[in-house]
Amino acid sequence: MHQAYNVHSILKQGVQIESIAAYGNHVILGTRSGQLIMYSVDERGVDMRMFNKNFSRKPITQMEVIAAENLLFVLTDNMIQVCDIGRLESNFAFLHSAADTKGCTLFTMDVDSQKSTTGEVATFIRVCCAIRRRLVFFFWKKDQLDSLQLSIELSDVPKSLCWVGHAVCVGYKDEYVVYDISCNTPKKHDLFLTSSSVSRDPCICLIRNNMLGISKDKYLVIVDPSQYKSKDNATSVDEVHPGGMESKNSLPPLLWSSPLLDLVWDDPFAVGRVNNAIEVRSLVGKDTLVQSIPELEKTRFLVHADKGTIFAAATSELWCIRQVEIPIQRQQLLQQKKFQLAIEVTQISDEAAEDKAQTIRQIHMLYAKELFTNKEFAAAMKEFEKASIDPYDVIRLFPNLVPEPKPGTEDTTVPVSTAPQLEDGDLENAYLALIEFLALARQREVVKLRDTKSSSKSLLEIIDTTLLKCYLQTNDSLVAPLLRLNQCHLEESEKTLKKHNKISELSILYQMKGKHKEALKLLQEQAGIEGSVLQGRKRTIRYLQELGTDHLPLIFEFADWVINEHPEEGLSIFTDELIEVESLPRAKVLDFLITKHKSLIIPYLEHVITEWSDTNTLRHNVLIKQYREQVQRLLLQQEKGEEVPELKPLRAKLYKMLKDSSVYSPDRVLEEFPTNMLLEERALILGRLKKHEKVLAIYIQVLGDVAKARAYAEANYEHDKTIFQTLVKTIMVPPTEPIYEGVALHPDFSPEVNREVLLELLNTYAIKIDPIEIFEFLPADMPMHLLEKYMGKAVRQKLADKHHMQMMCGLLEAESNRLEAALQAKRAISFELNENSVCPECKKRFPSQSAFVRYPNGQIVHLSCHDRLARAAAQQ
Repeated sequence: MHQAYNVHSILKQGVQIESIAAYGNHVILGTRSGQLIMYSVDERGVDMRMFNKNFSRKPITQMEVIAAENLLFVLTDNMIQVCDIGRLESNFAFLHSAADTKGCTLFTMDVDSQKSTTGEVATFIRVCCAIRRRLVFFFWKKDQLDSLQLSIELSDVPKSLCWVGHAVCVGYKDEYVVYDISCNTPKKHDLFLTSSSVSRDPCICLIRNNMLGISKDKYLVIVDPSQYKSKDNATSVDEVHPGGMESKNSLPPLLWSSPLLDLVWDDPFAVGRVNNAIEVRSLVGKDTLVQSIPELEKTRFLVHADKGTIFAAATSELWCIRQVEIPIQRQQLLQQKKFQLAIEVTQISDEAAEDKAQTIRQIHMLYAKELFTNKEFAAAMKEFEKASIDPYDVIRLFPNLVPEPKPGTEDTTVPVSTAPQLEDGDLENAYLALIEFLALARQREVVKLRDTKSSSKSLLEIIDTTLLKCYLQTNDSLVAPLLRLNQCHLEESEKTLKKHNKISELSILYQMKGKHKEALKLLQEQAGIEGSVLQGRKRTIRYLQELGTDHLPLIFEFADWVINEHPEEGLSIFTDELIEVESLPRAKVLDFLITKHKSLIIPYLEHVITEWSDTNTLRHNVLIKQYREQVQRLLLQQEKGEEVPELKPLRAKLYKMLKDSSVYSPDRVLEEFPTNMLLEERALILGRLKKHEKVLAIYIQVLGDVAKARAYAEANYEHDKTIFQTLVKTIMVPPTEPIYEGVALHPDFSPEVNREVLLELLNTYAIKIDPIEIFEFLPADMPMHLLEKYMGKAVRQKLADKHHMQMMCGLLEAESNRLEAALQAKRAISFELNENSVCPECKKRFPSQSAFVRYPNGQIVHLSCHDRLARAAAQQ
């Protein structure tokens, strides 16, 4: 305990006190004989300021002061009367007698002050009266009490009342209830009994301006009335059940030496009247008793006057109870290690705001240190947080977390030497508490770094490195997410991870710090170690895929061993469907494969061209070249009698590529193509170059494939109308020697003309073959009757073409004549424009030598008017 209050006797004999009220340094007594007396109490002594001997003929049973309005509400003869206390000479001048309150035995008030936009302060006063078994509500307006048109029927006569905001708490002789008056119909909420054993008078007090302090047996129960506020006329709260003592979000019950008889709140103390004394208690800490004042055992009344001032009264005695000066109290509390209460009393002091904040911070520091010494680590970290301590100073409490002391001056705030030596069990709890503290500190530093750019990155580095060490001791699953935040100190974290054999996390550290070569070396070393978390190639492949173009040399360096071990998996480094992979420079990747891994050129280019729709001419040329070289190699193996099952599908790929690709360079491809093999593929390239004679010669004279020759001619007829003539000439003029060295001619078309095929082509494509162009090439001994069908079709086509030409000439001549006649008709139109002609647009005349425009409807306007209209139409 410590001495929080001093007691001063004011009045020892005189009137019989029936009620008491106070404000500031003033105390007002209401006597049994109906007198009102005001005393002023200060350092100089006691002075009677007002005295009204005949205020009432009946005892004055209750009084409430509204100091802001200089009003005193008095309950006497079961009716409320209001008097003025603003003028000393008036001696409680009478203002109003509220007849509607007749029968009132008890009342409570709700006072709300609001500042307007002009700076004026308005005070709103509401009064709740207990009239028999009913609560009736009034408000103060224009020097009188008016009804609020609200009343509540009660189950019994109330013994105690307290009003806070939307809630009115009623204490009966056996129970407490709360009424929510914020809804249309007041809602009742049962609280608990006044006592679990015997009948006791209820006791209710307003705590901290917004909480209810309610007495039950030897306990003071703190109730938050906000949880009883209804929403949309329906409550959704966890009510306190009858007989219960705690409510949602409330403080724990406060134990007293005996049941409370009266109670006042003087922040931060609850001052209560018990059987044989006045007790002062705090709401915080384990030992709540602050002071006991047994000399005031005879008191009947307690009233709070002002901060630090309470008046107590017996039947004919009066005392003033004043708080001891805050610095003196604080010193006593710190000596007793009651840090929480020391903080609370400091918060109500009149010290300068800056000095007060510094003092509170120092107390939080002392309290945190004490909690840490007592191994209450979680509570200690919360106090460190409130003290806004440098996180590094907290980390220094754990010597094994900081390898070297922080450079600079020694810290005097948290002496590390007094920290206890922690065992394994305590150490884990301490680490968990430290993690929570550092996580909050990290959030603040990140916000500072983002918003103000003023936070030190080195502090973030210290915090993250310490978190890393704590996670390794408590929950190593959090290590990897922390490392990805990329603030840990590289060397210290590397050493710590190696010590704990966290190889996977070490690779993440290297990656996030940009040490990619070290990370890839680690992955390569661990890939072949049995049982390692990094065993295998997948982590390396994924890592290389994520590096991107900026690290291409590194990708090539470490892709090499992966491809050597497993080419297919290694190729995925350059072909997986990832943005980073697809954006790699394909020319450089191709050069790498050509230099070191030629077997992967074809699958790589196939993926690039087929899956990614690559249209680069060079890469199409390279793929064709790779196909050709492979096919040539397999053909040579086949000639030697070896089985080559892969030849057919590979040659099909080459043929499809030459046929479907439209971006390769045919002339460049043709330069490297052999002339003694792959003639069908050569024909495709020649066809792309529009060398029809050579293409048809290959199909007819070498391959003997008339169907492909016909298909080729049909496909190119629209671009070359003479291609069918070229086709039949190729048949009619068989070669005398091979068209390519080492290539044998097809026996069906050499050395004699294949008349059967020739006649079929002539008869089928008669309308597309000009007889004049081919007659000189026909065999001299071919009978004319075999050409009858062809000639008939050809001649009819010629006549049809001539007739069509004549019709077109006639139609064109008629159209020409029509247009000439229309032109002459237009030229024959005339009109007159004189000095009386007016432009319909601007309403002005046409001066001589004026430019004008005539519309088809005959309307004539100025050229300038026409231009203006045209611009307006174009803008719409």
